[in-house]
Amino acid sequence: MLKRPVALSLIITLFLSFVMFDTPTTYGEKIDYKKIFKNECEKCHGSDGKGSKRGKNLGVPDFTDPEWQASVTDEQLIASVTNGKEKMPKQEGKLSPEEIKAMVKYVRMLAPKKGR
Repeated sequence: MLKRPVALSLIITLFLSFVMFDTPTTYGEKIDYKKIFKNECEKCHGSDGKGSKRGKNLGVPDFTDPEWQASVTDEQLIASVTNGKEKMPKQEGKLSPEEIKAMVKYVRMLAPKKGR
């Protein structure tokens, strides 16, 4: 008779553990940063990060410029994406903090590779 309550409590515990954890985040769901960039950033920043015609008119930076890359920290980029900057709309509430960090990593990947 004792086995049934133990089994039931085990099932309830397992169920609650899945409910309490955000399973995609907990188990590392992959963020499609290219899709996010295409949907949220490409209009102004261009598919290559150099800036679209519209973006250049708005004064967006060239993400492929090594000097620009060196002039901003990841924290500054996270703040710009999160809160918006000048005419750039904020992404807070639209993108998760993890997605914003992934976008910053993607922007860093657009920098030219240093010569060997």
